[in-house]
This record gives sequence, C-alpha cells and structure tokens, in this order.
Amino acid sequence: MKDNKTFLYYGLMVVLLILIGVSSFFFNYFYNLRGKDLSIENMIVSESNKMSYNVKQLDNEFFKSSSEDESYVLSLIDNINTYYNISTAFSSPVNGEYSCFVKGYIVMHQNNEEVKNVIYNGDVARYTIDGSVINLSNTFDIDFDSIYNEYQNQIKNLGIDVQSEIRFDITYNYQVFSEKLGKSIVNSRTLDVLIPISDITNIKISEDKDEMRNEFSELNQDDDAIYVIICLEFLGAIIIFVLLIVLIVKRVNGSVSVYQDRLNKIINDYSSELVNLSKLPDLTRYDIIFVQGFDDILEISRKLNLPINYIEVIEKHESTFIVLKNNQSYVYKLNSKNA
Repeated sequence: MKDNKTFLYYGLMVVLLILIGVSSFFFNYFYNLRGKDLSIENMIVSESNKMSYNVKQLDNEFFKSSSEDESYVLSLIDNINTYYNISTAFSSPVNGEYSCFVKGYIVMHQNNEEVKNVIYNGDVARYTIDGSVINLSNTFDIDFDSIYNEYQNQIKNLGIDVQSEIRFDITYNYQVFSEKLGKSIVNSRTLDVLIPISDITNIKISEDKDEMRNEFSELNQDDDAIYVIICLEFLGAIIIFVLLIVLIVKRVNGSVSVYQDRLNKIINDYSSELVNLSKLPDLTRYDIIFVQGFDDILEISRKLNLPINYIEVIEKHESTFIVLKNNQSYVYKLNSKNA
C-alpha cells in the first residue's frame, strides 16, 4: 500500500512538472507579446522639457541666466521673463488635443502648513494634434515688482513673519487617441518657477528632462481571459507542486524516524544477543530462510542458542539480522517500510 502511495506521489509530481512547463511556455508567450508586433501593439513616447529665464532689475540692468547659483537682490528685481519648451513625440500617429496654462501663487509656510494665494491665473491655451509630434514653446513675464509689493502688503496685514515664496506653475496636459493601440493616452506635467522670499534670493526652475517610455495596447477580451486562466493555473500548479514536495519530504522523514526508533529499541533491548557485523557475510553457500519479524528471528536464535548477527546495510533505511546454523541462514530485514 505504501509503495502504491509513493508511486502515486511521484506520478503526480511528473504530471505537475509537465503542467508547470506547459503553463510557463504560454505565460512567457503572452508576456512577450508586449515586445513584439503581434496582438499587443507597442508605441514609444519620448518627452522632454526645457526652461530658462532672464532677470530685469529696476535699474534696467538685464541678467540672462538659468543657473541656480546666480543670486539676486530681491528688492531690485523688476521683471522675470521665463521661457519654456515642452515636447512629446509618438512613434506612430495620434489625434486629440493638448493644453497649457500658467498659474501664479504666493506661498506661505507656517506651522507645517502651506497657504497659497493665487496672484495670476493665465488663460488656458488649447491646441489639436493630428500627427506624431507636440512641440510647445512660449514665454511669459512675471511682474515681480508688483507681486512683491502685494506680498509685503499681505504680510503687513497679517502682522506675522513667515517663510514664503513666489511660485509660478506651467501645467501641460494632453489626451490623444492612437488607432494603432486602440486606446487613449493621457498625461500631465507641471514645470515650476520658484522665487524664495529673502533679501538675497536664488531663482529655481524645473530641471531639463528627456525621457522615454512605452505604451501598449490592451489584450482583447478573449486573450485577456486566457491570460488570466493560464496565470491562475500556473500559480495553482506551483502551489500544489510545492505542497506535494513538502508532503513527500515529511513522509520520508517520518519513515526514517520510525525505522530508527525501532532499530534503536532492538539494539537497546537485545544487545546481549546481538553481534554487530562490519560487513555483510557471503550467504551464497547457505539456504536462506526469510522470516517475517524480529520476534521470529529472536525465537530461532534462542532455540538454537546462537547469536543474532546484524548490520545496517543502508544507513538510516535498512538493517539485516542473520542467524547462521550449519548450511542454513535465517534472515530478517528491517527497513523504513516494515518498521
């Protein structure tokens, strides 16, 4: 019965290994569709942005710089002319619309809270695209002298000293449809101009970026259902396989433990009647008689007044007990199956 169970366990392991192999093939097939021009289409989207600014002081002196290492006397700044360029390129044509708008704030920080007062709200510029490239370039002026005067009035009215900054956000959005992918692509990004309020200030702008990403079509409903079923079946097969391995290991360890306990008991209880052999004797010239249990060979040993020779032929798995009389050999085998 134990042999049948063992064969059943190993048979199930073979079936599960085949199942896992087939599942992994289809799992890999569906996954790799994303990188191939098959039922899942691929589109590359490249996006970049650049910013720069010019500072005009009240004495009409101009500074052309985009470096945050440049310092300016805050009270002398008259105007900040800001330039931005935002570009998005698609590897295949799209159609839809994109927009851009500028919003300015006075931002005050107090007690870990941020209070924003809107000081500028530009019009939303809307455009359409029927192609593969969006390229948006523009400039806007920050009338800093007027904004700073307004800020000073607000602080005077509040009667408090707070850490503050003047911030302008350029927000860019697009929503386009790709016939190749069969879906809409939506994205948004915000560029900043930041002027900390301090006697000597450093104007900060968003870093230039140039990045690339992939957009993919969705699996159709049938492919999606098959993909989900294969993933679940693949996961289930792995779980059952692991549980089966654990069960077999426990069963083997359990059998070894029972065998070892039985052997130790025999040695401890009948040590005076046992002789431990260093090697298995040659039994070819003996008539071998196998007995069913240790009690049987013990009874024979006592009747014949002969010792029981024993040797562990397979460590932790099998021992052989032998009583030799003339040309006869009485043999009992103890192993993990009959322990």
